[in-house]
This record gives sequence, C-alpha cells and structure tokens, in this order.
Amino acid sequence: MDGTVRVDGGEITTITLDRPDRGNALSTSMLETFFDALGSVAGTETRCIVLRGEGKHFCAGADVGDVASSAAGGARYGLGFERLLRTIEEHPIPVVARVHGAALGAGCQLLAACDLSVAATDAQIGIPSAKLGLLLDLEKIQRMVRVIGVAHSRELLLAGRSITGTRAASWGLVTLAVDAGDLDDAVAELARSVAAGAPFSVRGSKAALRSILDYGALTREVDGEIFALHDAAAGEALASEDIREGMAALRERRDPRFSGK
Repeated sequence: MDGTVRVDGGEITTITLDRPDRGNALSTSMLETFFDALGSVAGTETRCIVLRGEGKHFCAGADVGDVASSAAGGARYGLGFERLLRTIEEHPIPVVARVHGAALGAGCQLLAACDLSVAATDAQIGIPSAKLGLLLDLEKIQRMVRVIGVAHSRELLLAGRSITGTRAASWGLVTLAVDAGDLDDAVAELARSVAAGAPFSVRGSKAALRSILDYGALTREVDGEIFALHDAAAGEALASEDIREGMAALRERRDPRFSGK
C-alpha cells in the first residue's frame, strides 16, 4: 500500500503519517495527501499542528522505489518533497513534530522543517544518503546547515551516522528529548503552550523567524547556475551503479560495496 495521511482537527490538529508497515516511508502519493492536509488546516480554528507517525516510527525516510525509479523520477520526487517542506515552513500555524523510532532521510528533513519538536531519547535520527548512493537537493542541504550548522551537517551527510534523540536535542535539531514513556505528555504540553499564545503574536513570530532564516539563502530563481551544477551531480548519482548497489544492500540488509561508478 502507498499509505495515507490522516487529519484530526481541533484547536490542536494532529496530522498522522499512516503507513506503519513501511515505517511511514513517504510515497509520492503521500506527499500530495500531506500537502492537501496542511492546506485543509489553514484558515481554521487550529492554533497548533502536531505531526506524528503511526506505529513504531516517525518516518523511516522516502519511498526508495519512488526516489530511485529513474534519474527523472528521483528529481521529480525531490522537487515535490521540497515543496512540502517549504509548505510546512511557510504555513501560518506552528508545527510540532512528535518523534519516535526512526526519523531517517526524509523523516529527518521533515523534522528539520518543523517549528518545534519533541523526540524520544532513543529515537534514531539521521540522513543515510551516503549509504544509499543519493545526493540531496541543495535546498535540503542548506536547510540542515541553517538548523544544525556546518559541522553537524557534515557528520550526518558525510559520515552517514544516525544520532539519538538525546544528541539531536544537544545539537538543536529537536527542541526537547524525553523518555519514550513521557513523549505524549511532553508533546501535548508543548502544543498547548503554542495554542495558548495570542495568534497574531505566534503567527507573526513564526513568519518573522522564517524571513530571517531565508535572508541570504540560495534560491533557484536567483542562483540558477549553482543549482544547475548541483542538480547535475545529483542526477549522476541517481543514474549511477552505486545507487543500485545501495538499494540492493538496503533490501538485503547488508553493507553496500560502492565502486564509484
């Protein structure tokens, strides 16, 4: 199944990634459903959105079948996912991520796009693109640098390491890390604090913070040559033998043997 995204409305609205059999890996169809879910909340009584995953994981990543189907297919997925991340960042309502289990690849990027987050101390967070033969879009790399800085971004992207919720909190990637048994209470308390604030103040502050973060950022419209070079490199990665090896290793639960071809 491609999975779906559920919306439970109210003053605090919960958006749930519902594909537990695949660790809530985001398929192309889920991106569209997720985008529609965010649109349905705008203009309602909602004052805070909680983003969570059904089952054992927050989001184990992108649907690798959609990403690695072809270079063109991977590029389309990357653009669609970036559109979703920007929608979260630019949404007038603050979004709080509830992170448990795996938040890998696309899951980590979702987390980075949210305004606030609470993670279980034993959550596993990271971007294993180097272990799969993928190269993230420039927007996504830029986002990680803005959120956690260059040194930590290097550790995630170059070494491909996953970190715990505890370490993610020390990096500033998540707002707070708590024991798994306390996760729901901590998320609810944080969401209630956001919802209790004056809407004009809360939404205005979110918009101002986004403007500050975006100031000086590279954009496709202004910095087309830089993006073209990076997109070409990402396309080479998607067309390489290494990405096929990375996907095979993932399916077979073994370490990949990359050739650089």
